[in-house]
Amino acid sequence: MFRGKRLIDKLKHKERLERLLSGLDIDRPPVSAWRHFYENELTAEDLADTMLAFQQKYDWDFMKINPRACYHVEDWGVRYNYSNKVEIIPQRTWRPVLEYAVVKSEDDWLKIKPLDPEVGCFGEQLKAVDLIKRGLDGRLDFVQTVFSPLSIAADLVGSDKAFKALMESGINLESALESITLTLEKYVAKLLRIGVSGIFFATTQWATRDNISEEQYLQYGQPYDLRVLKTARKAKFNILHVCKKFNMLPLFKDYPVDILNWSKHEPGNMDFSQADKIFSQVFLGGMDQIQTLVEGSPHDVVTQLEDSLVDAGDHPLIIGPGCSLKPGTPDENLRAMRNSVNKGVNHG
Repeated sequence: MFRGKRLIDKLKHKERLERLLSGLDIDRPPVSAWRHFYENELTAEDLADTMLAFQQKYDWDFMKINPRACYHVEDWGVRYNYSNKVEIIPQRTWRPVLEYAVVKSEDDWLKIKPLDPEVGCFGEQLKAVDLIKRGLDGRLDFVQTVFSPLSIAADLVGSDKAFKALMESGINLESALESITLTLEKYVAKLLRIGVSGIFFATTQWATRDNISEEQYLQYGQPYDLRVLKTARKAKFNILHVCKKFNMLPLFKDYPVDILNWSKHEPGNMDFSQADKIFSQVFLGGMDQIQTLVEGSPHDVVTQLEDSLVDAGDHPLIIGPGCSLKPGTPDENLRAMRNSVNKGVNHG
């Protein structure tokens, strides 16, 4: 897969990714990472500027836009407090705090109607994506984060425990999922018209055996996921992110995506050699964003990167975290991850 002597330093970011996705030789493993900048996620302009600055700083092989993780429910009436800056130790940062959820009973699901994605918070994201596209000027592939309909339904409730109870009941839930999916179908179509390379489709905590059964996901998750992904099918590439420990990764073996991202280091999750027996898609990950990247040394980071390449074997791999980086991830560790691929990490 990696043929550094012939191609080293000759491939640009987009060409490297295109060749990897096509099964062709490349000079080095592609690498990318993403994180929240909570204080800079409140306007399209701030989000775009911050994403472009993060890319400029580390020179990733593609950009995963990291919008605020609640943009998808605010237009339905969910409110967050952005001024109550609760400190997260040791990252010395803050995140918005849920103030009001709109779904408290089965009847409330019926209030969830399809939205126009060109206005409100969805429209703000479209503006940010357009600004990012202009800033990248065709030099880099970029994807926008789109959350699964089931995860959005859960965020309309705001409590995992309460959502589980409403899901067990099932009354009117599918009405809301239909409205959410219709909204996302229109939103994704707008994203593609702007010119994203694809979407980063995230299940959040709602594809883990800690929270949901496979039967529930097949009923309330998969049919709606596939509709959103069908809308995105003409994109250059799409990424599926299956989040958290004890995830249901094998359940997604037939999803129409090009790249799979999950944390192989979290309990109950497959490593690359196990997943290779099931999936043909490119893998994205290999770096432990919870421990190694936060608490390890640069040497630890490089060692883990090399171990992940060995674990993947001949399976195509993009180096990256298993989920969003912690805001306090040390710069020297990110640079170790980024720069080691340029220095010819050992493979095989």
